[in-house]
Amino acid sequence: MRPHATLPTSLTSIVQARAVRTLTLVLALVVMVLSFVPSLRAQEAGQPSPATSSPTAVPASRKATNVAVISIHGPIDSEGVLAASVARRIATAARAGADTLVFDINTPGGDLNQVLRICNEIKKSPVSRTWAWINPDAYSGGAVIGLACEQMIINDPASFGDAMVIGGGPFGIAAQAITPELQKKVLPPLIAEVTDSARRHNRLFGYNRDEYLVQAIVANDVPLWHVENTTTGQRICVDEEEFRMLFPDEPTSGMPRLARGPRDGRAARGPDADPPGSSGGDVAAGSAMLARISADVTSRLTEARTRPRITDADRGQWKLLEKVTDGSAPAVLRSQDLMHFRWAANDTHVVEGETRVKPIRTDEDLREFFQAPFLIRFNQTWSEGIVAFMTSIWVRGLLVIVFVLALFVEMTHPGTLVAGSVAFIALVGLLAPPMLIGLASWWEIAAIGAGLLLLSIEIFALPGFGVAGASGLLLIFAGLIATFVPRGGSFLPSTPEARDAAMNGTVVVVLAFATASVGIWFLARHLGSLPILNRFVLKTPLGDEEVFADVMREEEFDLPDMGSTGTSISPLRPSGRIQIGDRVYDAVAEFGYIDTGQTVRVVSATPMRIGVEAVSSSSGPAANS
Repeated sequence: MRPHATLPTSLTSIVQARAVRTLTLVLALVVMVLSFVPSLRAQEAGQPSPATSSPTAVPASRKATNVAVISIHGPIDSEGVLAASVARRIATAARAGADTLVFDINTPGGDLNQVLRICNEIKKSPVSRTWAWINPDAYSGGAVIGLACEQMIINDPASFGDAMVIGGGPFGIAAQAITPELQKKVLPPLIAEVTDSARRHNRLFGYNRDEYLVQAIVANDVPLWHVENTTTGQRICVDEEEFRMLFPDEPTSGMPRLARGPRDGRAARGPDADPPGSSGGDVAAGSAMLARISADVTSRLTEARTRPRITDADRGQWKLLEKVTDGSAPAVLRSQDLMHFRWAANDTHVVEGETRVKPIRTDEDLREFFQAPFLIRFNQTWSEGIVAFMTSIWVRGLLVIVFVLALFVEMTHPGTLVAGSVAFIALVGLLAPPMLIGLASWWEIAAIGAGLLLLSIEIFALPGFGVAGASGLLLIFAGLIATFVPRGGSFLPSTPEARDAAMNGTVVVVLAFATASVGIWFLARHLGSLPILNRFVLKTPLGDEEVFADVMREEEFDLPDMGSTGTSISPLRPSGRIQIGDRVYDAVAEFGYIDTGQTVRVVSATPMRIGVEAVSSSSGPAANS
């Protein structure tokens, strides 16, 4: 046995020293890796790494750990894509452990029903702490959504308000002030919504959002004055009836603080407007618009009243601060107004001796405001963007036109399948996105499918155009319209929202069919001469020239006589070519398939279609299938 080798003492010391240094380096690397694990996990979850800036003291009511930012940008569509997206993102943020939701709002508003739907999603959110970030403009429905949040922060400059409901033709064209009759239908839920939002906030954080002032951003005829209690310091807005009660000697005229809305032309009260009413109770007096719906609004409110009641006994206990609105347009609040009325919870700082709002401009400002270690954005996904695009009125109208034109080409020139494929793709584009957002049901798709089947039977099996063809077109028409109505409705909807959707759908489909009819007429006259499309027209060489068997143009050739016979010069499966005398025609086999070289008889002949049947040696019909 060989003896064990030993190292000199000096060499042993060197090896030991190197081992210690190596072990130290390895431990340092392990510590570094472990320190990055939270950051890596946060990034895997879509979250930025924890903030490294030194924390500053913030009120406990706004201190947050996991802040989720949900953007609401652009118009609020009537199809419900944005509303469905907001609901999905709220649920996702809740599952991710968010303790604070911030709704980044920059929108001109949009469909009233979808605005109310978003407000409901916010209020029933499993994450109780909700903030509206006015960044920078929340007009119309955007303002209503902002009020649905518990608290508010702003960019600077920022604009908020002008939420008066407007009406007009389909697609929002020719927007104008709605009639008093329509106001009674659409205003009560909206006024009740903003009043309920104000009461929810005031119950939690004290009386800051005045109930009458939030109503003034919706109604265009609410004059208000700002007053302060001389004992408690509480500030509220009083209506015209209360103003005359508290300050009988003060004139009601004067320059209001709040600016008029950006749509003054349609919002301002006209000279023929109803005289101011005395509503009392839950809505502001002095507004004819609110007086008409006062009882309906009160019946819808569930939150307890937070606004103090003003009586004759209060005279002398309040001092007048300013006139807020003059009742000539819906109110709009700018950045300084939102701070002045204590609607915005931004910090302030002093610049050159003047107190100014500290705006929230970026996500980093937002993180600092909440002193949140983690902040993540939940934006609309690319698929939601595609669905929003595909369900827009104009895209759907275009798809209907493409579907009808391609269907016409396929059914008049069957066999190539190119036009049929285009029609199928257009139909999928029409039906798939609405199904994803709840605008289409299976019965509507079944109606369209049945309509296509009946139309095919009429064209390929039954001569002429009768009950089957008319029924098929009616089913297709009704099915397309029904895809505009929210799921759960019917073709004859009962609710105003469903009726509006059905009306929009009817207009879109009618205009699309009318446009497609013009296209069909054009194709019928020029299909043989159009590039690419002329390939659908069969060509047969006869001697030194080509004869176009164009079934679309009666004037180019004489139609064959009924009962005349000829020979199939190509398979008819079910369409192909036949020769009668020295003329070649496109034809369709009425029953089954017909092979090349068989004798055929003409059973129907129109400029759109020639139908034939095979003739056996016994002169009876014969067909190959």
